[in-house]
Amino acid sequence: MIIKHTLLSNDLYGDLNQKDWPISIDDLPPESALVGGSVRDSLLNKLSPKPDLDFVIPINAIKFSENLSKKINATFIKLDEKRDIARLVINGWTLDFARQVGENLKDDLLRRDFRINAIAIKLKEKPEIYDPMGGMDDLKSKKIVAISKKNLLDDPLRLLRGFRLMCELDFELEEKTKGFLKNNVEKLNNVAPERIKMEILKIVHSKWNSSVWQTYSELQLLKNWNDYNLDYTELKRKDIASKNPLFGSFFAKLIFLLSDEGLSRLTFSKNEIKRCKNLRLWVQKINNLDLDDFSEDQRFQLHVDLEEDLPSFILFLKQIHADPWLERWKDPSDPLFHPSSPLDGHVLQKIFRLPPGPLLGDLIRHLSKEKAYGRFFTDSEALEVARKWTLENSPFL
Repeated sequence: MIIKHTLLSNDLYGDLNQKDWPISIDDLPPESALVGGSVRDSLLNKLSPKPDLDFVIPINAIKFSENLSKKINATFIKLDEKRDIARLVINGWTLDFARQVGENLKDDLLRRDFRINAIAIKLKEKPEIYDPMGGMDDLKSKKIVAISKKNLLDDPLRLLRGFRLMCELDFELEEKTKGFLKNNVEKLNNVAPERIKMEILKIVHSKWNSSVWQTYSELQLLKNWNDYNLDYTELKRKDIASKNPLFGSFFAKLIFLLSDEGLSRLTFSKNEIKRCKNLRLWVQKINNLDLDDFSEDQRFQLHVDLEEDLPSFILFLKQIHADPWLERWKDPSDPLFHPSSPLDGHVLQKIFRLPPGPLLGDLIRHLSKEKAYGRFFTDSEALEVARKWTLENSPFL
């Protein structure tokens, strides 16, 4: 379907703010087209100020991009020599250029993943929206429909991308498309870990509605990277009820999708893996033991381990605990929710002649815990507590 010279075509072109682009239409070869996410997002009124721009051109894309980079002083990146795809980066803009696949633009669009991503704008003096797959109808009905099973399997990452688009756009997967995803999960094993990681990061940063939880439970797209079975009832309930992405939900969703081993295999950092492991450990504990039954030591250690990521942990708590905990965490002076010693290590070493090491660490922890539970309020009181503890625990004094 071609929509020629209509108000919609002109409005869409205007919404894309072509006048702000780092290139002019005149820089592009004849028969060029803008495709992909920027066209889709503009139709949905979800366009960012500097969207990534994907162009299909009828000539050698790498050679063209390299020459254009010199003209506009952009950084040139060769993305895929075999498929003839290159990227230019300039002033916060990312422009991708790919040589047209097939004899015409329709042939190229027919090879894409989902119909909502197969809408193009033919870049002419008077722009034309070109929608041979019916992607605009899918946008209206909020459906994600695959163009073909073969297209998905040509690049199995597209299986995960379908779920990601569902999360980002708040759309539903069409039943046949859902079947393609469900029946070909194992094909994701053939995708580079770094590429899977990038899709997962977009997934966990997006809002999840009630159907996302249900759909993921049905599809289990990342089952080869997750063998954990935590109770996510509270997290699901809170996410479903929320009108906005939940505060602190990044790591909560990450441990829902991936095990610690899966995080490692997908090249997440040691710090990210450690934070997920700590969060998972404490979620397991509250599933087995009510918070009211925690000892002082357990409760204090929870706040030491999870101070930075407590908002993620709070999502797993029942509402009776969640709201007051979040309020206390927002108060940086709360001594339990933000544990700290009233006296630093250098002061303690100087006064009590303690060498650096485990004993000093234990003393700092003891002071932090006593402060957290309000057992002293002044520095002089803290010194007295430290003196008493040192006499009882130091073999040298």
